[in-house]
Amino acid sequence: MIIALSARPFVEAAVRAGYSVTAIDAFADAQTVALTEQSIVVGYCQQGFDAEALFAAVSALELSQFAGWVYGSGFESQPALLHRISTLLPLIGNSAEAVAKVKTPAIFFTALRQLNIKYPKIYSALPDDGAAGDYLIKLAGGCGGTHIKPSHADFYELPGNYYFQQKIDGRPVSLLFIADDNDIEVVGFNEQWLNPCAESPYRYGGAVSNVKLTPSVQQQLISAAKKLTDEFGLMGLNSLDAIVQLEDAHALDDQDERIFILEINPRLSATVDLYAHTQQNLFKRHVQACLPRYGSDCAVQGENESQVLCKAHAIVYVDTNTEIMTSIVWPDWVVDNPVQSACGLKITAGEPVCTVIACAASASAAKNLAQARAGVIQNLLQSGNGQQLS
Repeated sequence: MIIALSARPFVEAAVRAGYSVTAIDAFADAQTVALTEQSIVVGYCQQGFDAEALFAAVSALELSQFAGWVYGSGFESQPALLHRISTLLPLIGNSAEAVAKVKTPAIFFTALRQLNIKYPKIYSALPDDGAAGDYLIKLAGGCGGTHIKPSHADFYELPGNYYFQQKIDGRPVSLLFIADDNDIEVVGFNEQWLNPCAESPYRYGGAVSNVKLTPSVQQQLISAAKKLTDEFGLMGLNSLDAIVQLEDAHALDDQDERIFILEINPRLSATVDLYAHTQQNLFKRHVQACLPRYGSDCAVQGENESQVLCKAHAIVYVDTNTEIMTSIVWPDWVVDNPVQSACGLKITAGEPVCTVIACAASASAAKNLAQARAGVIQNLLQSGNGQQLS
Protein backbone atom coordinates (compact mmCIF):
# COMPACT_ATOMS: atom_id res chain seq x y z
CA MET A 1 0.00 0.00 0.00
CA ILE A 2 1.29 3.46 -0.90
CA ILE A 3 -0.16 6.55 0.77
CA ALA A 4 0.89 10.05 -0.29
CA LEU A 5 -0.77 13.30 -1.30
CA SER A 6 0.42 12.45 -4.82
CA ALA A 7 1.27 8.75 -5.05
CA ARG A 8 1.97 8.36 -8.77
CA PRO A 9 5.82 8.58 -8.75
CA PHE A 10 6.05 5.97 -6.01
CA VAL A 11 3.44 3.73 -7.61
CA GLU A 12 5.44 3.72 -10.84
CA ALA A 13 8.64 2.88 -8.97
CA ALA A 14 6.96 0.08 -6.99
CA VAL A 15 5.32 -1.48 -10.05
CA ARG A 16 8.63 -1.31 -11.91
CA ALA A 17 10.22 -3.16 -8.97
CA GLY A 18 7.63 -5.95 -9.32
CA TYR A 19 5.11 -5.08 -6.60
CA SER A 20 1.35 -4.89 -6.99
CA VAL A 21 0.02 -1.72 -5.38
CA THR A 22 -3.04 -0.17 -3.83
CA ALA A 23 -2.71 3.62 -3.65
CA ILE A 24 -4.41 6.19 -1.46
CA ASP A 25 -3.85 9.81 -2.38
CA ALA A 26 -5.62 13.11 -2.96
CA PHE A 27 -5.95 12.97 -6.77
CA ALA A 28 -6.19 9.46 -8.31
CA ASP A 29 -4.64 10.70 -11.54
CA ALA A 30 -4.81 8.70 -14.75
CA GLN A 31 -1.43 6.98 -14.35
CA THR A 32 -2.07 5.96 -10.75
CA VAL A 33 -5.46 4.50 -11.63
CA ALA A 34 -3.97 2.57 -14.56
CA LEU A 35 -1.08 1.09 -12.57
CA THR A 36 -2.74 0.10 -9.31
CA GLU A 37 -4.95 -2.72 -8.18
CA GLN A 38 -7.07 -0.07 -6.49
CA SER A 39 -6.85 3.72 -6.23
CA ILE A 40 -8.64 5.58 -3.43
CA VAL A 41 -9.06 9.33 -2.98
CA VAL A 42 -8.96 10.96 0.47
CA GLY A 43 -9.34 14.69 1.07
CA TYR A 44 -6.56 16.92 2.38
CA CYS A 45 -5.87 20.41 3.70
CA GLN A 46 -2.78 22.41 4.63
CA GLN A 47 -2.17 20.07 7.58
CA GLY A 48 -2.13 17.01 5.30
CA PHE A 49 -4.68 14.23 4.96
CA ASP A 50 -8.14 14.24 6.52
CA ALA A 51 -7.04 11.94 9.36
CA GLU A 52 -10.35 10.25 10.10
CA ALA A 53 -11.19 9.73 6.43
CA LEU A 54 -7.77 8.22 5.75
CA PHE A 55 -7.91 5.85 8.71
CA ALA A 56 -11.39 4.76 7.69
CA ALA A 57 -10.25 4.13 4.10
CA VAL A 58 -7.34 1.97 5.25
CA SER A 59 -9.47 0.09 7.80
CA ALA A 60 -12.05 -0.79 5.14
CA LEU A 61 -9.50 -2.70 3.03
CA GLU A 62 -8.63 -6.38 3.29
CA LEU A 63 -5.33 -5.75 5.08
CA SER A 64 -4.06 -9.32 5.00
CA GLN A 65 -3.20 -8.88 1.30
CA PHE A 66 -0.50 -6.28 2.02
CA ALA A 67 3.15 -6.84 2.95
CA GLY A 68 3.21 -3.33 4.39
CA TRP A 69 2.75 0.32 3.52
CA VAL A 70 4.99 3.10 2.24
CA TYR A 71 4.29 6.80 2.57
CA GLY A 72 5.14 10.10 0.92
CA SER A 73 3.96 13.60 1.80
CA GLY A 74 0.84 14.15 3.90
CA PHE A 75 2.02 13.03 7.34
CA GLU A 76 4.65 15.64 8.24
CA SER A 77 2.36 17.47 10.67
CA GLN A 78 0.45 14.34 11.71
CA PRO A 79 2.92 11.76 13.03
CA ALA A 80 0.16 10.43 15.30
CA LEU A 81 -1.80 9.45 12.18
CA LEU A 82 1.31 7.74 10.84
CA HIS A 83 1.56 5.72 14.06
CA ARG A 84 -2.15 4.93 14.03
CA ILE A 85 -2.04 3.42 10.54
CA SER A 86 1.11 1.53 11.49
CA THR A 87 -0.93 -0.37 14.09
CA LEU A 88 -2.87 -1.85 11.17
CA LEU A 89 -0.03 -2.58 8.71
CA PRO A 90 3.76 -2.88 8.91
CA LEU A 91 5.38 0.49 8.18
CA ILE A 92 8.07 0.49 5.49
CA GLY A 93 9.87 3.75 6.24
CA ASN A 94 10.83 6.05 9.08
CA SER A 95 8.89 5.63 12.29
CA ALA A 96 6.29 8.09 13.53
CA GLU A 97 8.68 8.99 16.35
CA ALA A 98 11.45 9.89 13.89
CA VAL A 99 9.07 12.00 11.80
CA ALA A 100 7.80 13.80 14.91
CA LYS A 101 11.35 14.69 15.96
CA VAL A 102 12.52 15.80 12.52
CA LYS A 103 9.40 17.93 11.97
CA THR A 104 9.48 19.62 15.38
CA PRO A 105 11.57 22.77 14.83
CA ALA A 106 12.84 22.98 18.41
CA ILE A 107 14.19 19.42 18.21
CA PHE A 108 15.46 19.46 14.62
CA PHE A 109 17.27 22.79 14.68
CA THR A 110 18.71 22.12 18.12
CA ALA A 111 20.18 18.93 16.68
CA LEU A 112 21.65 20.89 13.77
CA ARG A 113 23.32 23.30 16.17
CA GLN A 114 24.73 20.52 18.32
CA LEU A 115 26.02 18.71 15.22
CA ASN A 116 27.67 21.90 13.97
CA ILE A 117 25.51 22.00 10.83
CA LYS A 118 24.69 25.46 9.47
CA TYR A 119 21.02 26.47 9.11
CA PRO A 120 18.98 29.68 8.81
CA LYS A 121 18.23 30.86 12.34
CA ILE A 122 14.71 30.31 13.66
CA TYR A 123 12.67 32.30 16.17
CA SER A 124 9.33 32.04 17.93
CA ALA A 125 9.05 35.87 17.95
CA LEU A 126 10.38 38.38 15.43
CA PRO A 127 13.81 39.66 16.55
CA ASP A 128 13.91 43.33 17.54
CA ASP A 129 17.16 43.97 15.69
CA GLY A 130 16.00 42.80 12.25
CA ALA A 131 13.65 44.03 9.53
CA ALA A 132 10.50 41.96 9.04
CA GLY A 133 11.48 41.36 5.40
CA ASP A 134 14.55 39.45 6.55
CA TYR A 135 12.40 36.53 7.77
CA LEU A 136 9.88 33.98 6.56
CA ILE A 137 6.93 32.47 8.40
CA LYS A 138 6.75 28.68 8.18
CA LEU A 139 4.36 26.01 9.40
CA ALA A 140 6.02 23.16 11.27
CA GLY A 141 5.42 20.04 9.19
CA GLY A 142 4.27 21.99 6.14
CA CYS A 143 5.04 20.68 2.66
CA GLY A 144 4.92 21.94 -0.91
CA GLY A 145 5.89 25.49 0.03
CA THR A 146 2.31 26.78 0.15
CA HIS A 147 2.60 27.29 3.91
CA ILE A 148 5.59 29.66 3.63
CA LYS A 149 4.81 33.38 3.80
CA PRO A 150 6.99 36.48 3.90
CA SER A 151 7.02 38.11 7.30
CA HIS A 152 5.94 41.71 7.86
CA ALA A 153 5.74 44.13 10.75
CA ASP A 154 2.22 43.06 11.77
CA PHE A 155 3.54 39.66 12.86
CA TYR A 156 5.76 39.65 15.94
CA GLU A 157 4.32 36.57 17.65
CA LEU A 158 3.03 33.38 16.01
CA PRO A 159 0.90 30.39 17.00
CA GLY A 160 2.88 27.49 18.43
CA ASN A 161 2.91 25.49 15.19
CA TYR A 162 4.46 28.37 13.20
CA TYR A 163 7.93 29.89 13.42
CA PHE A 164 10.07 32.63 11.93
CA GLN A 165 13.11 31.64 9.88
CA GLN A 166 15.89 33.86 8.65
CA LYS A 167 15.56 34.43 4.89
CA ILE A 168 18.67 33.41 2.98
CA ASP A 169 19.07 33.97 -0.73
CA GLY A 170 20.88 31.34 -2.73
CA ARG A 171 20.47 28.24 -4.85
CA PRO A 172 17.90 25.72 -3.53
CA VAL A 173 19.25 22.18 -3.78
CA SER A 174 18.55 18.78 -2.30
CA LEU A 175 20.21 15.44 -1.76
CA LEU A 176 18.17 12.29 -2.31
CA PHE A 177 19.69 9.43 -0.32
CA ILE A 178 19.01 6.05 1.19
CA ALA A 179 19.69 5.71 4.90
CA ASP A 180 20.82 2.25 5.90
CA ASP A 181 22.46 1.12 9.14
CA ASN A 182 23.66 4.60 10.21
CA ASP A 183 25.21 5.24 6.79
CA ILE A 184 23.84 6.62 3.54
CA GLU A 185 23.89 5.84 -0.16
CA VAL A 186 23.74 8.89 -2.42
CA VAL A 187 21.07 8.67 -5.10
CA GLY A 188 21.52 12.13 -6.59
CA PHE A 189 21.84 15.88 -6.18
CA ASN A 190 18.94 18.06 -7.35
CA GLU A 191 17.96 21.68 -7.82
CA GLN A 192 14.46 23.00 -7.08
CA TRP A 193 12.59 26.10 -8.16
CA LEU A 194 9.38 27.92 -7.23
CA ASN A 195 6.08 28.53 -9.02
CA PRO A 196 4.92 31.58 -7.06
CA CYS A 197 1.47 33.12 -6.95
CA ALA A 198 0.07 35.98 -4.89
CA GLU A 199 -1.27 33.70 -2.16
CA SER A 200 1.70 31.31 -2.16
CA PRO A 201 4.96 33.06 -3.14
CA TYR A 202 7.03 29.99 -2.18
CA ARG A 203 4.92 27.32 -3.86
CA TYR A 204 6.91 24.34 -5.19
CA GLY A 205 7.48 24.60 -8.93
CA GLY A 206 9.65 21.65 -9.84
CA ALA A 207 13.08 20.04 -9.68
CA VAL A 208 15.82 18.64 -11.88
CA SER A 209 18.20 15.76 -11.20
CA ASN A 210 21.95 15.28 -11.51
CA VAL A 211 22.85 18.95 -11.09
CA LYS A 212 26.52 19.85 -11.01
CA LEU A 213 27.58 20.96 -7.56
CA THR A 214 31.11 21.67 -6.39
CA PRO A 215 32.85 18.90 -4.44
CA SER A 216 32.68 21.12 -1.35
CA VAL A 217 28.89 21.48 -1.55
CA GLN A 218 28.41 17.78 -2.26
CA GLN A 219 30.53 16.87 0.74
CA GLN A 220 28.68 19.29 3.02
CA LEU A 221 25.36 17.75 2.00
CA ILE A 222 26.61 14.19 2.43
CA SER A 223 28.15 14.98 5.81
CA ALA A 224 24.93 16.58 7.06
CA ALA A 225 22.84 13.64 5.81
CA LYS A 226 25.11 11.14 7.58
CA LYS A 227 25.03 13.05 10.86
CA LEU A 228 21.25 13.42 10.78
CA THR A 229 20.75 9.78 9.82
CA ASP A 230 22.71 8.76 12.89
CA GLU A 231 21.00 11.35 15.12
CA PHE A 232 17.42 10.42 14.20
CA GLY A 233 17.83 6.79 13.17
CA LEU A 234 16.61 7.41 9.62
CA MET A 235 15.85 4.53 7.26
CA GLY A 236 15.19 4.14 3.55
CA LEU A 237 14.68 6.99 1.10
CA ASN A 238 14.98 10.53 2.48
CA SER A 239 15.74 13.94 1.02
CA LEU A 240 17.73 16.79 2.52
CA ASP A 241 16.86 20.36 1.41
CA ALA A 242 19.37 23.19 1.57
CA ILE A 243 20.34 26.60 0.26
CA VAL A 244 23.78 27.05 -1.32
CA GLN A 245 25.26 30.49 -0.70
CA LEU A 246 28.57 32.12 -1.53
CA GLU A 247 30.16 33.69 1.53
CA ASP A 248 31.79 36.20 -0.79
CA ALA A 249 29.93 37.01 -4.00
CA HIS A 250 33.26 37.68 -5.74
CA ALA A 251 35.00 34.54 -4.54
CA LEU A 252 36.02 31.95 -7.11
CA ASP A 253 37.19 29.18 -4.77
CA ASP A 254 34.51 26.53 -4.27
CA GLN A 255 35.55 26.37 -0.62
CA ASP A 256 33.74 29.69 -0.19
CA GLU A 257 30.43 28.01 -0.99
CA ARG A 258 28.51 26.98 2.09
CA ILE A 259 25.15 25.36 2.61
CA PHE A 260 22.35 26.08 5.03
CA ILE A 261 20.12 23.10 5.84
CA LEU A 262 16.40 23.84 5.62
CA GLU A 263 14.81 20.48 6.40
CA ILE A 264 14.85 16.74 5.96
CA ASN A 265 11.90 15.01 4.37
CA PRO A 266 12.00 11.63 6.17
CA ARG A 267 9.93 9.90 3.51
CA LEU A 268 9.72 9.29 -0.21
CA SER A 269 10.04 12.70 -1.85
CA ALA A 270 8.96 14.02 -5.23
CA THR A 271 12.57 13.78 -6.46
CA VAL A 272 12.33 9.97 -6.45
CA ASP A 273 10.54 10.51 -9.76
CA LEU A 274 13.69 12.05 -11.25
CA TYR A 275 15.68 8.82 -10.95
CA ALA A 276 13.08 6.21 -11.82
CA HIS A 277 14.38 5.91 -15.39
CA THR A 278 17.94 5.09 -14.25
CA GLN A 279 17.71 3.51 -10.79
CA GLN A 280 15.72 0.39 -11.52
CA ASN A 281 15.93 -0.94 -7.97
CA LEU A 282 15.34 2.32 -6.08
CA PHE A 283 11.98 1.35 -4.57
CA LYS A 284 13.15 -2.15 -3.76
CA ARG A 285 16.24 -0.70 -2.14
CA HIS A 286 13.97 1.42 0.08
CA VAL A 287 12.07 -1.68 1.16
CA GLN A 288 15.27 -3.60 1.87
CA ALA A 289 16.76 -0.76 3.91
CA CYS A 290 13.63 -0.62 6.08
CA LEU A 291 12.92 -4.35 6.23
CA PRO A 292 16.30 -6.14 6.29
CA ARG A 293 14.61 -9.55 6.17
CA TYR A 294 14.01 -8.88 2.47
CA GLY A 295 17.79 -9.11 1.95
CA SER A 296 20.19 -6.66 0.34
CA ASP A 297 20.86 -8.14 -3.06
CA CYS A 298 20.62 -4.82 -4.84
CA ALA A 299 22.12 -1.39 -4.34
CA VAL A 300 21.87 2.00 -5.93
CA GLN A 301 24.11 1.80 -8.97
CA GLY A 302 25.95 4.94 -10.00
CA GLU A 303 26.10 5.85 -13.66
CA ASN A 304 29.10 6.61 -15.81
CA GLU A 305 29.39 10.40 -15.97
CA SER A 306 29.24 10.37 -19.77
CA GLN A 307 25.90 8.51 -19.64
CA VAL A 308 24.09 10.62 -17.04
CA LEU A 309 20.70 11.82 -18.20
CA CYS A 310 19.10 14.69 -16.31
CA LYS A 311 15.37 14.61 -15.70
CA ALA A 312 13.15 17.50 -14.66
CA HIS A 313 9.54 17.81 -13.63
CA ALA A 314 7.45 20.96 -13.36
CA ILE A 315 4.07 21.31 -11.68
CA VAL A 316 1.30 23.03 -13.66
CA TYR A 317 -1.22 24.94 -11.52
CA VAL A 318 -4.39 26.75 -12.53
CA ASP A 319 -4.58 30.44 -11.59
CA THR A 320 -8.38 30.61 -11.66
CA ASN A 321 -11.24 28.16 -11.08
CA THR A 322 -11.07 26.01 -14.20
CA GLU A 323 -13.05 23.19 -15.77
CA ILE A 324 -10.89 20.70 -17.66
CA MET A 325 -12.77 19.68 -20.78
CA THR A 326 -13.15 16.04 -21.77
CA SER A 327 -11.77 16.75 -25.24
CA ILE A 328 -8.26 17.58 -24.04
CA VAL A 329 -5.47 15.39 -25.48
CA TRP A 330 -2.53 15.26 -23.11
CA PRO A 331 0.99 15.05 -24.60
CA ASP A 332 2.95 11.94 -23.66
CA TRP A 333 5.30 14.05 -21.49
CA VAL A 334 2.42 14.90 -19.14
CA VAL A 335 1.79 12.86 -15.99
CA ASP A 336 -0.50 13.25 -12.97
CA ASN A 337 -3.22 14.39 -15.35
CA PRO A 338 -6.88 13.93 -14.37
CA VAL A 339 -8.79 10.83 -15.39
CA GLN A 340 -10.98 11.59 -18.41
CA SER A 341 -14.68 11.45 -17.57
CA ALA A 342 -17.98 12.02 -19.29
CA CYS A 343 -18.17 15.55 -17.93
CA GLY A 344 -15.56 18.23 -17.30
CA LEU A 345 -13.48 18.25 -14.11
CA LYS A 346 -13.53 21.40 -11.98
CA ILE A 347 -10.22 22.44 -10.44
CA THR A 348 -9.99 25.20 -7.85
CA ALA A 349 -7.68 28.17 -8.40
CA GLY A 350 -4.21 27.48 -7.07
CA GLU A 351 -4.51 23.70 -7.31
CA PRO A 352 -2.22 21.50 -9.45
CA VAL A 353 -3.64 20.08 -12.66
CA CYS A 354 -0.72 17.95 -13.90
CA THR A 355 3.05 17.53 -14.05
CA VAL A 356 5.26 17.81 -17.12
CA ILE A 357 8.52 15.91 -17.45
CA ALA A 358 11.61 16.44 -19.60
CA CYS A 359 14.97 14.72 -20.06
CA ALA A 360 18.17 16.19 -21.48
CA ALA A 361 21.94 15.81 -21.37
CA SER A 362 22.32 18.67 -18.89
CA ALA A 363 20.33 19.85 -15.89
CA SER A 364 19.84 23.34 -17.32
CA ALA A 365 18.52 21.97 -20.62
CA ALA A 366 16.11 19.59 -18.84
CA LYS A 367 14.88 22.41 -16.58
CA ASN A 368 14.35 24.79 -19.51
CA LEU A 369 12.48 22.14 -21.49
CA ALA A 370 10.23 21.27 -18.54
CA GLN A 371 9.38 24.91 -17.94
CA ALA A 372 8.68 25.43 -21.64
CA ARG A 373 6.39 22.41 -21.65
CA ALA A 374 4.58 23.77 -18.59
CA GLY A 375 3.92 26.90 -20.64
CA VAL A 376 2.54 24.77 -23.48
CA ILE A 377 0.05 23.15 -21.09
CA GLN A 378 -0.97 26.52 -19.67
CA ASN A 379 -1.72 27.66 -23.23
CA LEU A 380 -3.57 24.43 -23.93
CA LEU A 381 -5.78 24.95 -20.87
CA GLN A 382 -6.51 28.52 -21.94
CA SER A 383 -7.36 27.65 -25.54
CA GLY A 384 -10.72 26.02 -24.92
CA ASN A 385 -9.59 22.78 -23.29
CA GLY A 386 -9.73 24.47 -19.91
CA GLN A 387 -12.74 26.69 -19.40
CA GLN A 388 -12.33 29.39 -16.75
CA LEU A 389 -15.19 29.54 -14.28
CA SER A 390 -16.51 32.54 -12.41
